Amino acid sequence: QVFSPCISLAPRAAMIARGLLQTSCRLASQRALQPVPLRSFAPLAARRAFGSGGDPRAHLNPDGTRPEAEDAEDYHDPDPIDHMPKLNLVKERGQTWVVSGDPPKTAGELWPEIQQTNMPYWHRSRLLIWGNYKLLMKAEYLFFYIPTVLILGLCIPMFTTIYALEEIVASTMTVKVTGRQWYWVYEVESPTDDGDEDDE
Repeated sequence: QVFSPCISLAPRAAMIARGLLQTSCRLASQRALQPVPLRSFAPLAARRAFGSGGDPRAHLNPDGTRPEAEDAEDYHDPDPIDHMPKLNLVKERGQTWVVSGDPPKTAGELWPEIQQTNMPYWHRSRLLIWGNYKLLMKAEYLFFYIPTVLILGLCIPMFTTIYALEEIVASTMTVKVTGRQWYWVYEVESPTDDGDEDDE
């Protein structure tokens, strides 16, 4: 005989479910038969306590307002100025000056790992050689003036050609050349003898 756990567990599960249902119905019927005492809601509100039985207004300010939410570092404090370091103010010549609490340091104090003694002296004009400022200026002028001169040099013959096309020139042959994207198209327009005979 083959043992199947599903077959043997099904009656047990049904029996447990029936028992739970009967118990819950019996408890509900007993509770329904008990008389409900009449209580007003005011004593419930009065008995309600905040902070595990403490003052119900303990979470409020003395004037009844809610305190402002603050985090551990007081970023949301009403007056952050109270939490900044005290300024070292010096009154001098009729004005108030703020003296830094971190005075200026020498190069040796700022960069202790870099040697500051026996350093070679570089004159400031030496930067013009290494930075090549004059060469850069020459290059900028050339990059502007050379294209400008080239374009102006192309404009002069272009305008003369445009105006020269309007003049009528006696010619025996006209060739019309059209530039396409990859090739040229030539159209030859020349008078024929047949045309001359038709005019007579």
